[in-house]
Amino acid sequence: MKLKLTFIILTTVILQVSATGYAQITLKEKGAPLEQIIQKIRKQTGYDLFYDASTLSRARPVTIDVTNASLEEALEKCFRDQPFTYRVARKTIVVQYAAMERVVLVKPVRTIVGKVIDELGKPIPGASIRIKDSNGRPIATRSDGSFIIVVGSENDILIVSYIGYKTQEVKLKPNQGPLLIKMEIAENKMNEVVINTGLFKKADKSFTGASTTVTQKELKQFGNRNLITSLRNIDPSFNIIESNSFGSNPNRLPEIQIRGGSSMPNVNDLQNNTRVDLNTPLIILDGFQSSLQAMLDINENDVESITMLKDAAATAIYGSRGANGVIVITTRSPKPGKLRLSFGSNVNIEAPDLTQYSLLNARDKLNLEFIAGYYNNARAETDLPLKRYYNYLLNEVNRGVETDWLAIPLHTGIGQRHNLRIEGGDEAFRYSASGQVNNIQGVMKGSSRNTFNGGITLSYTYKNVRFRDNLQVQQGKSTESPYGTFSDYARMNPYWRAYDDNGNVLKTVGDPGNLDWTSYWTGGLPTNPLYNATLNTFDKSSTSNIVNNASVEWSIKPELTLRAQLGLTKGIVQSDKFRSADNTAFANYGVDDVFRKGDYVYGVSNSLGYDGSLNLAYSKTFGKNHVVFAGVDYNVRQDKNSAYSFTAEGFPNDSFDFISMGLQYAKDGKPTGTESLSRAVGITSNVNYIYANKYFVDATLRLDGSSQFGSKKRFAPFWSTGLGWNIHNESFLADNKIVNRLKLRGSVGITGSQNFNAYQALSTYSYYTNDRYFNWIGSRLMGLGNDNLQWQQTLKYDVGTDAEFLNRRLKITADYYIETSNDLVSSVNLPASNGFSFYTDNIGKMRNKGYELKATGFLIANPQKFTWSISAALMHNANKVLETSQALKDAQKAVQNGVLGSPGVLYVEGYSSKAIWVVPLSLIHI
Repeated sequence: MKLKLTFIILTTVILQVSATGYAQITLKEKGAPLEQIIQKIRKQTGYDLFYDASTLSRARPVTIDVTNASLEEALEKCFRDQPFTYRVARKTIVVQYAAMERVVLVKPVRTIVGKVIDELGKPIPGASIRIKDSNGRPIATRSDGSFIIVVGSENDILIVSYIGYKTQEVKLKPNQGPLLIKMEIAENKMNEVVINTGLFKKADKSFTGASTTVTQKELKQFGNRNLITSLRNIDPSFNIIESNSFGSNPNRLPEIQIRGGSSMPNVNDLQNNTRVDLNTPLIILDGFQSSLQAMLDINENDVESITMLKDAAATAIYGSRGANGVIVITTRSPKPGKLRLSFGSNVNIEAPDLTQYSLLNARDKLNLEFIAGYYNNARAETDLPLKRYYNYLLNEVNRGVETDWLAIPLHTGIGQRHNLRIEGGDEAFRYSASGQVNNIQGVMKGSSRNTFNGGITLSYTYKNVRFRDNLQVQQGKSTESPYGTFSDYARMNPYWRAYDDNGNVLKTVGDPGNLDWTSYWTGGLPTNPLYNATLNTFDKSSTSNIVNNASVEWSIKPELTLRAQLGLTKGIVQSDKFRSADNTAFANYGVDDVFRKGDYVYGVSNSLGYDGSLNLAYSKTFGKNHVVFAGVDYNVRQDKNSAYSFTAEGFPNDSFDFISMGLQYAKDGKPTGTESLSRAVGITSNVNYIYANKYFVDATLRLDGSSQFGSKKRFAPFWSTGLGWNIHNESFLADNKIVNRLKLRGSVGITGSQNFNAYQALSTYSYYTNDRYFNWIGSRLMGLGNDNLQWQQTLKYDVGTDAEFLNRRLKITADYYIETSNDLVSSVNLPASNGFSFYTDNIGKMRNKGYELKATGFLIANPQKFTWSISAALMHNANKVLETSQALKDAQKAVQNGVLGSPGVLYVEGYSSKAIWVVPLSLIHI
């Protein structure tokens, strides 16, 4: 129903804080600290300054009064009678003890300036530079790659290093001029691609899993609406299930699947959106479990990379959470250097697309109804009013009534997005702060979603320990269209007028001004959905989320790293929906219900969760041919949720839109609410071995426990194993000009799913609060528990290849997979004598089978000037329901017989859950 057009207005402003030199100095200070004085000189001249702050604190106070003085004159007055001396060289002022002059005569202090660039001649910010065999602290290059370092000897050697490049030693020469240091890419850098699984970082050359890694650059190339649509454009296995019911509603979470659905809903969830949550992939943000809403609203400018994990070898490390696939999001770490600011803006246009709607015009629609016999009746007392009513409608058509109902509630929505990021710091302490304002306008008039995302990241490194803290604040406001749902307009007949002769919106349509319509519309005249938009009505909600993720990483040894993490999440959602007394929903209320017209639905939900883990990773190379990686992760989680809502009714005045103005609760209604508490614990072990950079094996074992399952089945093991072969490293393909890379891999394993109700395995009770027996409060059993309810498991097979040809101008990735979900959590029928019609058990089986193929060709590959690439992807998935429970079959009969008003998803043995079914439709006037 929509056509997406995105216009990007991207403005990036880089502000580099630096000093500007001045020729003259003006100072007037009395008894001021020496450090304060020379800092002011630095600001007025633009000269860099090197000194030991602890030493300079011993300086005598300075009194100075100069106007338009030279640098030499100002410094001379500052250092008069001071136990210090200074040296000026290449716009740098070096301050030291006067007692050190004797040493300087032997080893004079020199200032070295230079610039570090990459293989393409571009500056490298954040490169580390230190003096060899010195205990001094290393410095980092600025954002433009430049640096200034003070050395003590003309024979000193500089050590220059940066991730992904060879470490260089630069030997200084007497009277050394400015340096230009060109870094070289580390050997086999292309083969050293690292895959971030969220728990462990694995080298791609020895990784047996099926995965897709998307960089920040690729995200910008494939779209700018949000991460979800960008991923869909990059990898077809990441599938967004389109919904004709919700269309382009910006406030609805999309239904996402990776390699098809693997779960079925319970019988009482067939007609709602529970299946969306059941098949949603696990989302990991910086090592912590997150949500689909957070992924939809995240500031994509803060994202460094996204890794999509698909098969068992890739997802088994998450055990009971990996059956639907895993999306690992890594945010940007602050870059060192002086203060850096960037700003960007985008404009998004959402335009409705009605080309797929082919509806009859007014005359043809009325003629079709007449031919079908809608205006005929065997009884004359009924047939005559029907004929008169038909003639009224025909007169409307003849006078030119041709209402385009589909266009009435739609418009072209124009949204904006602005983001700002600030970062800086040095090698020890780094910081970044970002903010994004995103305004999304839906194609339905009045529908919108406005969000704000703010984040602060702090990183501190002390020796071999790194601390990192990331705080995210998300605020969102959603507004649903006052025009109702688009399907209401699609049902309207084109021979009905939406407005009267004076241009006022009609409340009902098809009214001839007499009672002839009663023979056709026995339940009353149809209402005009446009009428409600003229009233004071609203349907809005607000969301607030605060997430704080902290981690400490200790490099015990170069090959051994220990990491501890703790994440806290707090969320609040408030919803308000008001309908005035004149709303068409109350059109059929009788005289006795006149004081019930108008209602207000208020709801609040709260969530609080924590996620903590302890991770130990070991990586070691033995000899020339043996590389071993081993990792262990221990994780604990808790999620606590509560929600309540109530409906007030009786709002006689259209302006009375505050909930306290209601007369009472809804008829026979009362406040309602839910609560849930779930806890989980898991331990993962992973081992990877590669021999001679050719043959490799990967194995994972995880033990998970959760409160969501029966007391006798709380824990379950999950595992995977994979094999791989780097054929391009064999001697018969060495230096081959056609085949640059050819990697074969295969894996098998079992993962699980736990996107279910927190209390599905427990017997739950509720109290009779509205009745008493001798002042005693009774209770009743709400649901029958199952102590043996166990984990739903998915057995996954995958074989694939990663290949590069023709000097890496052609890249191909291909996979074939079979995934079978067993012990699906579903409902089982019970005899009526039990008091319950069904209970939850492990019964059901579903299979997904398919293949994926992605190819990228570089037509022009010149990174220094211009790069032009073309990508194509193909994905096929065959879903089949193998086994269901009788309770689910019985519950689906209402859908199959057309009793329910809206179509639902059917899970029929031997057919796909995505199959389109034709069901009987009761004869109603449309």
